[in-house]
Amino acid sequence: MYPSLRASHPLAALFLAAAALLAGCGGGSSGSDSALLPGPGPVVVPGPEPEPPALTAWALQRATDSSLTSWLREALGPNSTNYVGSVWARDVMFAMEATAATAPSAAGAAAAAFSETTLQEAGVDESDRIKSDGVFVFDVSGGAGGAGTLRRQRLDGAAADATMQPAGTLTLPFPTGQQASGLYLDTERAQLAVLAEGNAGGIYDNWFAPQWWGQGQTGVALVEAPATGAMKLRRTLRFDATMIGSRRIGATLYLVLRSYPQVPGIDPWWSAEKVAANQVALDQLQATQLLPTLSVDGGPAQPLMMPADCYTQPLNAQRSADLITVVAVDLAASTHRHAARCFAGGTEAFYMSDQSLYLATTRNTYSYSGAFPVYAEQTTTDIHKFALSGLDIAYRGSGNVTGHLGFDQNRKSFRMGEHDGALRVITQNQQNWVGWIRPAVMPAMIDDTTLATTLVATPTTSTTTGTTTKTTTAVIESPGRLTILKESGGALAVVGELPNAARPEPLGKPGEQLYASRFIGRRGYLVTYRLTDPLYVLDLSNPADPKVAGELQVDGYSDYLFPLSENLLLGVGKDAAVDGTSGDGRFAWYQGVKVSLIDVTDPAAPREAARHIIGRRGTDATVLRDHHGIALQTVGGVVRVGLPVRLHDTPTSWTTGRPSDYYGFTRTELQRLEVNLSTSVLTARKALPSSLAAERDIGNDRALLWNDQAHWYQNGTWLSAPW
Repeated sequence: MYPSLRASHPLAALFLAAAALLAGCGGGSSGSDSALLPGPGPVVVPGPEPEPPALTAWALQRATDSSLTSWLREALGPNSTNYVGSVWARDVMFAMEATAATAPSAAGAAAAAFSETTLQEAGVDESDRIKSDGVFVFDVSGGAGGAGTLRRQRLDGAAADATMQPAGTLTLPFPTGQQASGLYLDTERAQLAVLAEGNAGGIYDNWFAPQWWGQGQTGVALVEAPATGAMKLRRTLRFDATMIGSRRIGATLYLVLRSYPQVPGIDPWWSAEKVAANQVALDQLQATQLLPTLSVDGGPAQPLMMPADCYTQPLNAQRSADLITVVAVDLAASTHRHAARCFAGGTEAFYMSDQSLYLATTRNTYSYSGAFPVYAEQTTTDIHKFALSGLDIAYRGSGNVTGHLGFDQNRKSFRMGEHDGALRVITQNQQNWVGWIRPAVMPAMIDDTTLATTLVATPTTSTTTGTTTKTTTAVIESPGRLTILKESGGALAVVGELPNAARPEPLGKPGEQLYASRFIGRRGYLVTYRLTDPLYVLDLSNPADPKVAGELQVDGYSDYLFPLSENLLLGVGKDAAVDGTSGDGRFAWYQGVKVSLIDVTDPAAPREAARHIIGRRGTDATVLRDHHGIALQTVGGVVRVGLPVRLHDTPTSWTTGRPSDYYGFTRTELQRLEVNLSTSVLTARKALPSSLAAERDIGNDRALLWNDQAHWYQNGTWLSAPW
């Protein structure tokens, strides 16, 4: 559930995502039996759900008005102070050197004439600050006072300097407190969906501050964008909840929102003199008063859903008043239509395939040390599945896996991947993060030949008596654990695991932690790191018997893996150097950005075909923060790569030549690389220097590669040049 926190340093930002991982306390959502909700659009009744299995600790149960009211009253009651030690607790963790993001899909790498938004799953679109259809380029920026600006430019193949031609702007009437943050381009219907966020930029900074979540808003503006003529605003939506994430499949936009009920008249501290008044106010609360609302075109707020559209997790002893809502919006409808499902509890991550949405939650209580969460020794993760079909959102069942999804929110969705109805999940079991910052007590160097073991109980059934006993088998402790789940009888059943008694070899060595992970078809790829970057190729062709097909050891590590072809992966991370000390807490010092080309033609013998190091220690790349920060364009048998980079390559007065030295800022540039798919050759072209000379945050930079042109979006401005 939630840790008891102490105030931290207000250097907010990237690694706070780790906080998100602590917030799960269960729940789920599904359809209501009611026909239509009052308000601007119907909530569609989903298809039939499976018969519920025997109630487990991780299973969800459909709520009623009375059961949801009871749940929320209890969660908001005197024990609510256990939420984080205080309902008003606010935690701000240290900004880290290299928080990462997710990786693109194979489909994203195989763009025909231009680079598209890099996606985790083909066919599941993701919001980004820029979008292109190969004719126009759209970008969105937030403005003061709630305004947002949508800009359209036409790509020009005849321009010698590759400059784009202006093709119109549109001011978006988002209310005060919302800022435009991303967009979707629906080419089939010649329209865009522009997203705006209230409390933008603070989601993970404030994960443990419920009051903050009670004030959030999310906006959606639907815009017509015909090939000829001006762009035109069609509809606006306002949700009184904060957006955790979104996806688009065809004509359906899916939003995952979080809210926390605001209850006037209740003292959240439950001080002695306020207990009686608090209890009176609490006893009068009804669930319908606390659910998030929706406003269409600035109209009155309407119920987004009803209590019967929600789920609770009855056997979760750690109750929270957090509400996680999944909303489906019909982008093709002439009038507004939506469906919404919620569950009472937090979520640490969500993952979407083209057919399913999975929410990961936890029932564990966590402590907190310094800037990092400390997981319980026996942490587990609950996973709840919802089948998706347009506006139909149907709860299909829940399962449980050992371990947690890691310390970085941006990597968590990539810990999961669905194929042929099987969900593959990679978890880890480390209690503490010992990454870039050296912990107070650094353990001595672990000898890789000294492997810890754990006893795994394996059930065996006697063929003569029919009785079942359990024998124990020594299995090497593994930094990574693979679990494969399949829907069965209204639940998610475990059908395969690694390591196991038959295949006890660990995924990673003692002392290592998980970095990149990626599921592609019948294979999985996993990167762990301590001194070197072991890449594991997993054979998942038989879900009941997963196995390690091969392993590669290289220097440094990869944060993300991008598929360029069936047999080539592009890894992006950091180089590392060893000097016999504990380094950045991983027994090595991170250096410049590393781009690695990995050949997996023979899964039993993966090899690093090429590598390219960019800059020195201190160098950063947008893609290490946001997986949309890389552009991949396939031209014939060559993949072109565009990477916005903040280069640190200038010696300073304190430079000593040691691996621990940070180098001074040199410039910001767009790194341009080419990969020959047939020869596995990686070639670095001349970088494009930024038109903005000062050192700046590059987290929102983007690149677009079109025909033989490169376009770089930086701080709301475009820099274009021939490739």
